Amino acid sequence: DIILDTLAVALVYSEPVKMQKSSLALGLNGRKLTDKDIFSKSDPYVVISRRRRVEDGGWTPIRISETIKDNLNPRWSEFLIDLTELPDANEDLKIEVFDDGWKDTSIGVVHITISKLEQAHKTRTPLPITDKKMKNGGEILVRSFRMDFGGSENGSGPIASQGMSGGFTLPGGYNGTPNVHSSQTVCPPQTTFPPPTDADSHWIEEHGDLCNLPDLVLDIIAEYLEPKDILQLLDSCPCFEDFRRFLPKYQEINGEDFRKEQHPNQRDGDGDCDGINPEKYFDGPEMNQGAKSIKLNFRWKDQGWGHRKGQVWIQLIRNEEVLADSRKQFHELAPHEYREREVVIKEHPVVDLLKRGDKLRFMLSVGGGGGHYLTVRNFKVLVELKKY
Repeated sequence: DIILDTLAVALVYSEPVKMQKSSLALGLNGRKLTDKDIFSKSDPYVVISRRRRVEDGGWTPIRISETIKDNLNPRWSEFLIDLTELPDANEDLKIEVFDDGWKDTSIGVVHITISKLEQAHKTRTPLPITDKKMKNGGEILVRSFRMDFGGSENGSGPIASQGMSGGFTLPGGYNGTPNVHSSQTVCPPQTTFPPPTDADSHWIEEHGDLCNLPDLVLDIIAEYLEPKDILQLLDSCPCFEDFRRFLPKYQEINGEDFRKEQHPNQRDGDGDCDGINPEKYFDGPEMNQGAKSIKLNFRWKDQGWGHRKGQVWIQLIRNEEVLADSRKQFHELAPHEYREREVVIKEHPVVDLLKRGDKLRFMLSVGGGGGHYLTVRNFKVLVELKKY
């Protein structure tokens, strides 16, 4: 419910582009583009063209995007195109992706009518592009497609023109028009939205296309969603695919400082006083994504004399059962004096097997035999997350 409430409020109280004339707002993404560079990735930009109204059969560019450096999955800023610039219904647009360089190279092209472009957006169907030799150049995704057939000068846009009640100036006093070739979040993070009226909610229920949200609205919504909420949307419908870009790349986990003493008569699992005595330090939160690596960083020391026995390590927990344990492979004993320890875990079952719903358990052992202490300070964990 809170997700739908957020979507509804952002839809009612947002003004992504002021469409004062009949126009088309079009957002395009590239996916798995062919790499045309030798020493790095391509720097793609996209050109939208229509046929010239002469017999030579040539093409006239009507919009050119910005260049996205070193990226084979670019997300170009939304275009705003006057309907008078578009071809007739039975004529194609040409959408061509280039690699920006000393000599711009075509990565691939697709020819498509406006109606089929709209259908590709509604069905979330990728558009294959091919180069001049008809080799695969990757795909284009139509992330947004909004047609407006005229609005007033007070800022009514494609949504308002269909009869929604409510204002369309962003709270906080923003009245300007965003540059349609850049992504801007003009709503300050501290802004609070009033709840939508019953009329607004009814309109959204009957007419609101939550899958056709403009870039600015997505940016606003993302400020209010936790990663688990974004994942829930991604699982619910392919139309929310564009929310994937808001998922975090890293997750931080922090542990509390502690100083623990081993009881003199407490023995380890082997029945003597010389080995380890594992106990739980703390459990991390339930993970929303898999991991590429886990980095631990902390300061630690033992009692300062005698045998060194203190240890800290990680277990991977699934359904309250231990699935993997890092102690043996990343074994180290606490020093007598404060030192900083940093360890990066990669290519280990604790990382490789981690998936959504699992949790990381942080373990410690002071050591058996009595007189042993273990002190840990500033315990920080950075999990590098896999793409969902």
